[in-house]
Amino acid sequence: MRKVIMWDMVSVDGFFEAPGHDISWFVFEDELAGYIDETQREGDTLLFGRVTYEMMASYWPEAEGDIATYMNGAEKYVFSRSLTRADWHNTTLVAGDAVAEVERLKALDGGSIFIFGSADFAAVLVEKGLVDEYRLGINPVLLGSGVPLFKPVPKRTTLKLTHTRALKSGVVILHYQPQPDV
Repeated sequence: MRKVIMWDMVSVDGFFEAPGHDISWFVFEDELAGYIDETQREGDTLLFGRVTYEMMASYWPEAEGDIATYMNGAEKYVFSRSLTRADWHNTTLVAGDAVAEVERLKALDGGSIFIFGSADFAAVLVEKGLVDEYRLGINPVLLGSGVPLFKPVPKRTTLKLTHTRALKSGVVILHYQPQPDV
């Protein structure tokens, strides 16, 4: 079974967007680009909510480089009840049951499935136990306000730290796996 990996940059105080959907605050440099290049190869499918999809689709089709090649070539699913079309190459629009569709995708052959951003959509998958790994790039900044990455959950989830990587920029990358209830 394929695994779903939630990968996001986040401030020390837990925000993945500053007010106004601003993501210009996070540190992006060569060492982070290298990490992304190393790890994205395991995934071949991307999941987005509408807001993140629209932001990504407005940027990546015209971008260049290894990350752009990956983003534009990967199979993409956007989960939205309001979009009527999704024109970014290799994108499928899903208006129905997100949980059932993600369960179906996990059962297919292929690489890992990444969720970038999309906190509202991801919250549904977190609540249903469909996220197999959390990868967080903790940025050395306190935003004070913005959009929190994690929404309230109905129960506590214990996480096991499986990987750490400190970058020269001060970003610390953490990988966690949810642990079964005991």
